[in-house]
Amino acid sequence: MAVECKLLATPLIGRVWQGRTPIARADEYLRYSFEHGIQEIAKKPECLGVQYFRKLNGGTAEFRTVSYWQSIEHMHAMHAQRGDPLRVAPLARDPEFLLELPEFVDIVEVHVNSFGTGR
Repeated sequence: MAVECKLLATPLIGRVWQGRTPIARADEYLRYSFEHGIQEIAKKPECLGVQYFRKLNGGTAEFRTVSYWQSIEHMHAMHAQRGDPLRVAPLARDPEFLLELPEFVDIVEVHVNSFGTGR
């Protein structure tokens, strides 16, 4: 079955967070961050979806979260209550797990989205 791919008339916004843990704590952090981070992002009313990736790389596990928003204004509105929406709001136990604490997220434009939504 072929997947239909087309450019979006208006790009979505992707908010990208990245972090790394020692591989020995990868499964524990996956469960913890899913329960206390990913599920909370997904509950935000303007969030269109979220994906959570893990890559095992030697002695570390690299995590990447991408949340999707209709516009930069929607993304800002959902994150503005804690100040700069580009600044990471670490989870309570992140210092225990992460090798370094990221300060900022990346913002990207999503021009094609053929996964899950049929767009």
